[in-house]
Amino acid sequence: MAGGLLALELAGLGLQVQLLDDGSPDRRATGWSYGAIAPWVPQLWRRLQDRHGDLGWGSAWFRPLGGWLALPLPCSRVDVVRLQQRLPQALAAAGVICSQASVEGLEPPQRSAGPWRLRLRGLPEPLQAQQVVLAAGAGCRALWPDLPPCLRVSWAGVLLLEPQPGGWPWAGPLAMRLPARFLRLALEARAASLSEEAWQVDPGLLPWGDRWLAGQISLVRPGLGAGLPPDAALQEGRLRQALARHLPLVAGWPGRFMQVPVSFSSSGEPLVGPVEGAPGLWAFAGFSGAFAAVPALAPPLARRLAGTLG
Repeated sequence: MAGGLLALELAGLGLQVQLLDDGSPDRRATGWSYGAIAPWVPQLWRRLQDRHGDLGWGSAWFRPLGGWLALPLPCSRVDVVRLQQRLPQALAAAGVICSQASVEGLEPPQRSAGPWRLRLRGLPEPLQAQQVVLAAGAGCRALWPDLPPCLRVSWAGVLLLEPQPGGWPWAGPLAMRLPARFLRLALEARAASLSEEAWQVDPGLLPWGDRWLAGQISLVRPGLGAGLPPDAALQEGRLRQALARHLPLVAGWPGRFMQVPVSFSSSGEPLVGPVEGAPGLWAFAGFSGAFAAVPALAPPLARRLAGTLG
């Protein structure tokens, strides 16, 4: 989502943009997100949809979990299934070149004002670009290790519930359940002080295409690397145990456990702007509330990039 929305802004300023994506949707954090946004943010998504058509955003209601208030509350939500279906169409219509390619390494310019060279898996010749934006989430540091230490990685796990015989017992605009507050944010804030891995569950329930998404479990390790994926059976057990306290009907239902690495910033401020010591290289990653932050931060970053290109 970060790379795609920034590419739309850059193309809207008349720049030639090429978006590189390895074509692995199961490894994208966007696809396993709640997509919920506070009710005072919708103008950002309304602006995007006015310009580019349906991207999955719409008004919604939810019932809080884990708080003292049980009344339905207004919000808005980006349906991530629709977003992933419609965003490629919007990019193509905007003139963005979308390439299914995996970047294996970056080579800085060999001379002043020279191009960056991107080594692509399976291709003998590197791709050249005057400006490069790292919007690869948890993969950013592998491409450029000298990013600031506040950019860190968690492992996010969700439970994708399988379709049920006779349909789902939840329906209507008030079926969505979300945490009263996201405890993951407190875990991210103390990431720099961790001496051992720590985890936190934010229970939730909402539709995901013809299925339902239940819960989010976040695991953070000391250090800057993601490391190997956590034990999936252990993480799924922790998630189901937490769900049983808030959504007992869901806790035992069959489903597929999915986990992906997710970038965040332990300082609370995402990396948005030029990378120090690497002229022509920019970062756009580390969003804790990406569905609110990315649409707000992409336009000013696009304008800064356009200014460097004259």
